[in-house]
Amino acid sequence: MRTGSKSAQADADRRSIQRERCVLRCRITCGPWNEVVEAILRDVHEDGARLRLSSRVVLTGRLRLEIQPGGAVQMADVAWRHGDEIGVRLVETLDETVERQIEALQRAGARMRQSRSPAPNDGSY
Repeated sequence: MRTGSKSAQADADRRSIQRERCVLRCRITCGPWNEVVEAILRDVHEDGARLRLSSRVVLTGRLRLEIQPGGAVQMADVAWRHGDEIGVRLVETLDETVERQIEALQRAGARMRQSRSPAPNDGSY
């Protein structure tokens, strides 16, 4: 039993040393309908992060995190939840450049579809 408590203390010390405290806005996209939840990134380490949610929602499974202001995108799995905070395991870093290119292409496609609609005939040029 005593060994277990030393191990738990060692784990707590290890985590506190390796965590980088921060306060960054974060947008979480999750679920089959790509619901968006705002959060604050409170601390991060090489394998995970702690987030404070802006609303009481149930998040499970795989999440897409967009960290502001830089726009870095991470895929993460929910590891734990306590009240309005969740812990996530960082699974994959997405290339934010590619993500932004995709969004730019989607906006361009939407503009093209809008320009195809017939202009109103109001007698002007």
